[in-house]
Amino acid sequence: MVPDSVIITANMCQIATTFISLSAYLPQWIKLIQTKSSRDISLRSWCMWIIAASFALFYAIVQFLMNGRGWPLIISAFASLCCIIFTIFLVVRFRRRKA
Repeated sequence: MVPDSVIITANMCQIATTFISLSAYLPQWIKLIQTKSSRDISLRSWCMWIIAASFALFYAIVQFLMNGRGWPLIISAFASLCCIIFTIFLVVRFRRRKA
């Protein structure tokens, strides 16, 4: 059996990934908004990441339904998916504006 302190630490680390990821997305969003250009950003890559994030969220939900634990994983997977969707929104928005 895993000690509760290890489980709590693991949960906190998983939730921390949400904030670490957000800090990684922010510079990209700021640059997109400031330059209003997404010409150099691969939309295909972001679309593949949205598929991967969707699978991660699906996995997290299934794990939660199977064992009743895993809210930190669901939260971080959902946040990641939202960040990717917002990035794709910005990329598409600024591509249409230039066209």
